Amino acid sequence: GDVTRETREKFEAWLHGNRAHKIAYREFEQVYRDLDFVAVEAGVDLDEELGRRKAGWLSLVPDWLRKPAFAGGAALAAAAAAATPDYQTQVAEIRELTLEDGSVVTLGAKSRIDTKFTPTRRQVTLFEGEAFFEVAKDPSRPFFVAAQDTLVRVVGTKFDVKRSADIVHVSVLEGVVEVMKPGDIEEAIAKADTSNIDKQVLTAGERVSAARRVALPQARQVEQIKPGSWRMGRLAYEDASLAEIVADLNRYYDRPIRIASSDVGDLRSTVAFQTSEIDQVFEVMEAIHPVRVDRPTSGEVGVRRKR
Repeated sequence: GDVTRETREKFEAWLHGNRAHKIAYREFEQVYRDLDFVAVEAGVDLDEELGRRKAGWLSLVPDWLRKPAFAGGAALAAAAAAATPDYQTQVAEIRELTLEDGSVVTLGAKSRIDTKFTPTRRQVTLFEGEAFFEVAKDPSRPFFVAAQDTLVRVVGTKFDVKRSADIVHVSVLEGVVEVMKPGDIEEAIAKADTSNIDKQVLTAGERVSAARRVALPQARQVEQIKPGSWRMGRLAYEDASLAEIVADLNRYYDRPIRIASSDVGDLRSTVAFQTSEIDQVFEVMEAIHPVRVDRPTSGEVGVRRKR
């Protein structure tokens, strides 16, 4: 729908009138992205259908902002930008990019990023997939990577960021990386001062897995998995959930793979394989877990618990 000047002015006044409103709006915007706007387009009120009371951040959003007509305009502006990223790859495609500051980014299969460079800062937003960064050193201009509610800050180093469902994985190959969850990512980047924000400081060989809307866990040493090994066609996991592994497989396999239930997705594995050997991975799954992989001659591959 179209956004009138009056609605836009009301929105700007509301958004900038209270910091809590900015946080609420970003949560609201993310819900639309996550649900692909299905509920709104179908005219379904999920709270009403499920008998839930509106609470939390949604209670801060005024009625006029919740309306689908507004969502079709200003509320979806950022989502529209995400739909047309600066760089993206297709299934099984790996692409190396040189950014304007000389930093090199290797974009993993089925991944999307946006970039923003100013005289004072460098910023990359990872919308989907995985990227390996070799950041050109510039102490006067920090390099930020944003993914979901997680922010990474470096000056010059080599590290990997993967966005998998509701978890962002950050692992370091070389140098020092700061990982944090600021209340307002854009504000933290604009200030370029993260000294007062709680963070995990990672060095070579360390990894942190940041779940969405959850405090950062402690960094851990990952000895057998070299960050960025996927650039050479090798996927490796240490005590990873089947859900995470299958999410990665879907970025390399030419057919969709679906897990039948959450209990199957929660099964954990330590495994490594080449992206050219995914069919053999299905056999390994069946050998080490109580699951069956249904592989019809065409269409979706299903992973379900054995009966």
